[in-house]
Amino acid sequence: MDRAKKLATEFRELIRRGEYDNDRPRPGEVREATILAIGERDLVVDLGAKRDGIVPPKDLQFVDDEYLSSLVLGDRIPVVAMRRRLYGDGIRVSLNKGLQGQDWLRAQELLETGEIVKATVLEPNRGGVLVLFGNLRGFVPNSHLGSLAPRRDAQSLQDAKSTLVGETLSLVIIDVNQRRRRLVLSRKPVERRFRRKVLEELEPGQVRTGTVANLVDFGAFVDLGGIDGLIHISKLDWGHVNHPSDVLQVGDTVRVYVDRVDRERQRISLDRKRLLPDPWDIVTRDLQPGDRVAGTITNVVSFGVFVDIGQGVEGLVHKSRLPRQSTMAHPELVIGLGIVVEVLHISPERQQLALRLCEEDELSDERKEKSWQEAPTELAVGREWRVCPGEMHVDHALTDARDSNWQWALRIR
Repeated sequence: MDRAKKLATEFRELIRRGEYDNDRPRPGEVREATILAIGERDLVVDLGAKRDGIVPPKDLQFVDDEYLSSLVLGDRIPVVAMRRRLYGDGIRVSLNKGLQGQDWLRAQELLETGEIVKATVLEPNRGGVLVLFGNLRGFVPNSHLGSLAPRRDAQSLQDAKSTLVGETLSLVIIDVNQRRRRLVLSRKPVERRFRRKVLEELEPGQVRTGTVANLVDFGAFVDLGGIDGLIHISKLDWGHVNHPSDVLQVGDTVRVYVDRVDRERQRISLDRKRLLPDPWDIVTRDLQPGDRVAGTITNVVSFGVFVDIGQGVEGLVHKSRLPRQSTMAHPELVIGLGIVVEVLHISPERQQLALRLCEEDELSDERKEKSWQEAPTELAVGREWRVCPGEMHVDHALTDARDSNWQWALRIR
């Protein structure tokens, strides 16, 4: 009899304290609760049990401030019952873990659908970068950062990852393991989709604006928004280019002409030179056969020499137009040498110039004739002028040598 009374007393006490509750959540159980009160440091929620749930201040520290400020009485929120059950007169629950539980479910759904998600970069580490997905921390390995962090060397990779901090990235979830708290994301599938989209939109003849992504000996790679195209070194500029770095630098914004698109091999050929003013039109606009111009030898070949007469416009001096009929007879004709040539023929259609090398003696005669023609009109008989020998052609005899060396006194008779 005494034992029965004792058991009845203990049962009444359990009911009074709320510990005998079939609806009480088990530790780790996720429930959707209704907000009953919003305190300065905690939340009171209805769990559908005899006791209310309490979200303690420490838990709220891990919840986004913007989300907390949006909560009002009556909102339904996900919470998780904690192992240490009681908190004052209520049951200790975690809103942070409840939100994480929702994010795990959402992550699993996104893994199956392959949908693109947004995540903010928190910090880099040796293996990749940490990102914030909802209330979860995810990881993007170095090998899945794609073009965001080109792996030229260890330092440049680390620098590129540091610049991503605070950026919101478009990613795809590739692995979810809630038990191990493993969430892995990747940029590569996103870039593949962007590449396919850009390839579908690109057509030969279009003009696009891109960013120089890399320079190599044979040209420059330009990022067109998810996919790179190549400008061959021969299509960088109208003039001769020794290396792409002579005209472009990594990070430069450049307008390009789409030359060819190979969708099967995902290759794009670009042309920068085509969008630049053609120096041929500028240089040859007032040029006529018979004109003599200064130029620089750019190449010496068996059939003649190529001469740049300005802005990269080249003409050919055929070996038959060289003074001794052979380039071998002129070892002084080397690349970089400045010479004077005469224009023989201009072919606008083929953009070709036929030139002739002018010899020194005819140039000297030309300079003398030009100097005489440009002599002062005030010349008169009996007037004295100071001239330098060779700069003026005069048929009259010298009458007096007033100065030594190169200065002469000339009297016109």
